[in-house]
Amino acid sequence: MFKIIVILSCAFSFALPAVAQDKLRIAATPNPNIFPLLVAMADDPTLPVEIVPVADSKEIDTVFQQGKADGLLAMTYTIAKKVTSDKIPDLRLVYVGLWKGFSEVTYKKDEIKNFSDLRGKGLIVSGPTGGGKNGGPDFIFQAALKRSGMTTADVHVCYLPVMEAVKLLKEQAPLNSNSHCDPSFSMPASGISLVEPAATGLIMDSIMSSFSVSGMERGISYQPLFTGYTAWPNDQLPHGGLAILGSVLDNPEQAKLVSKVLAAYKKAAEKINTARRFRAMGVAKVISAGIEQNFHAYKLELPAMVVMAAMVRGNMEFRSDAPVTIQDDLNRFLTEVVGTAPPKSFYALQ
Repeated sequence: MFKIIVILSCAFSFALPAVAQDKLRIAATPNPNIFPLLVAMADDPTLPVEIVPVADSKEIDTVFQQGKADGLLAMTYTIAKKVTSDKIPDLRLVYVGLWKGFSEVTYKKDEIKNFSDLRGKGLIVSGPTGGGKNGGPDFIFQAALKRSGMTTADVHVCYLPVMEAVKLLKEQAPLNSNSHCDPSFSMPASGISLVEPAATGLIMDSIMSSFSVSGMERGISYQPLFTGYTAWPNDQLPHGGLAILGSVLDNPEQAKLVSKVLAAYKKAAEKINTARRFRAMGVAKVISAGIEQNFHAYKLELPAMVVMAAMVRGNMEFRSDAPVTIQDDLNRFLTEVVGTAPPKSFYALQ
């Protein structure tokens, strides 16, 4: 069975300034934003960067509080929430990546086309080691519901670690058969919120393995829901973010490291986005191996075949050429998703 990766976010305290290092220390959960960094590090083993792997938002807060990280790779809205909630107030956004790949994966038989079709049904929001509640997957899920004129009161949402979620989906078991779900949720899940390539992996699994009800699909794409923004195409959103502590950016020598790593990151994002045929498998293998190497402690896997399928089918796209005019729309988008506008000092786009 394909093992799937999603995202999360949550809470802690304040951040201590990071001590200057000869490498940039980037905290990251196993979400798609880390893929270009894995490729960049494979292309240039001397790149002055190291990954600080974390399982969830609580661990993110911990490593910054302990001064073990200089920057964070995460969803832009996850980063913005860290700043607006004063968890890590010194983070500054230096990069935003436009990409597509957030979907509500549903059963083909249900013919789900929009969120109103899910009213009153059971849904799952997941993270790799936790349920993702009040984290990145939850932020964008609730914002998508609101865009559709709904709230979590209109659906039955259960927050589960991804492998527990897959078990319920495979068996079409009632949500309340899992102790983490509300006991009154007696219906099976009709959908799960996933990013790529996790969505591709689950869909492939539903066709090729022992799902009791075969055939899942991307019933709803999140990206086109967020209309009214002109700085990006309607099939993309500014999901991708790299943020660096202000104390690091204010150090001229450290700032040089940031510029070098960021340039390599952008180049790798373009490489992922354009890789096809045999090049796609090569890139996919690098990503798969990088996830295994950096996140083996969490028993997470991302098969290269799943990554390649998402790439070549155009389901997972990274764009590193965000327009210079993005900040106004980005600020409105982040305010919509997290509920509070980040301070002007948050934006340090390069």
